[in-house]
Amino acid sequence: MNVSRWSLEEPTVGPLVTVVLPSLLTLVCLAAVVGNLLLITILLQDCRRGRWSVMNCLVVHVGGADLLLALLCLPLQIATYAQQSWLFGGVLCKMAEWFLHSCLAAKSFTLAAIAYVRCQHVLTPPRLLPCGCGQLAALLLSSWAGSLLLPLPLLLYAQLSVDRGTITCGFRVPDDASSFMDAFSKLYPLLAYVLPMVFSFCCYIRALRRRERRIRMPDPRAVSRRTTSMLMSVSLAFDAMWLPEWIVWIWSRHSGSGLLQPPSALMAVAHMILFLNCTINPAVFLAVSDEFREGLKNLWTACRQCDGSGVSRAENGSDMGTNTVQSLQDLHSTPALRASQDSKTKDEKILPDVEHFWQDRRNTTAGEENDPMPWEHQEKP
Repeated sequence: MNVSRWSLEEPTVGPLVTVVLPSLLTLVCLAAVVGNLLLITILLQDCRRGRWSVMNCLVVHVGGADLLLALLCLPLQIATYAQQSWLFGGVLCKMAEWFLHSCLAAKSFTLAAIAYVRCQHVLTPPRLLPCGCGQLAALLLSSWAGSLLLPLPLLLYAQLSVDRGTITCGFRVPDDASSFMDAFSKLYPLLAYVLPMVFSFCCYIRALRRRERRIRMPDPRAVSRRTTSMLMSVSLAFDAMWLPEWIVWIWSRHSGSGLLQPPSALMAVAHMILFLNCTINPAVFLAVSDEFREGLKNLWTACRQCDGSGVSRAENGSDMGTNTVQSLQDLHSTPALRASQDSKTKDEKILPDVEHFWQDRRNTTAGEENDPMPWEHQEKP
């Protein structure tokens, strides 16, 4: 088995592969870095202001995985397409494919966790949801541990080779490990792609159906159907844009020697779509979430005001950015707490009619006591 994803093995390579494709991937890389940095910054500002939630942390984790893909994996693909040769040595050849699939698997598991948290938030009162930092850290660590261990054979069997004077980084399996790799090539897509996709879809469908049954009931903790649909669209977009890569994966690893291999055009499209997914999350949040757009405007206002003109202006800019992605937050305030706060606010306010009544009483009393000639107002006998 000899598979390479870092170069397109064609007898003649035209400018479409060496110029156009690297240019498009460069634009995708820049958009992914800028978009995910903005997404992470806005959500971290929410956490810094004390509006911490499990959902926000998981979305930040997804943005971090996309940022790693854009910063560490995408430049390798761009340089290899431009030069049509591997330029980064044997160590990076061993780690490139393994780290790419580790980030993708971590993102897949995290999106499944987001679907589960969203479903539990709809079905369970927010005060009963476990949201401790220790549980969240254990979830993220276990997700990364499984993501790093699952594609480990890609690290073991990647190696450099020289073909017609061109250095390529490929995936080559010895004959004694062919049966193991046949089983791995079937089991790995099932664990990293199919099961998380099915689990996420079932969670979102359950949450949406529960929302439809509760839509006519006045419930202060009812979550937004729009937010659930937004998170579901992010998960479905990731699954749909990872599918062409899996088609190339299955085709190349289960076509025997002498059979037709995946065409280079299909491989290039699969690679482009896979890395284009790194820009999807910020684009979906910007298109659907009003709170994210408001947080982006507030961040831009705060950056413009931080021009060294004084501390007060910077503080005002930070105060203006209190409304961020609130729709992703878990609702921590209970109905009893909100009712007590509303009653306290009502007690502190004085109705206008009562205020005028006491104002007239005070003026009358003050006028009678401070009259300088009281005998003129006395009745004559």
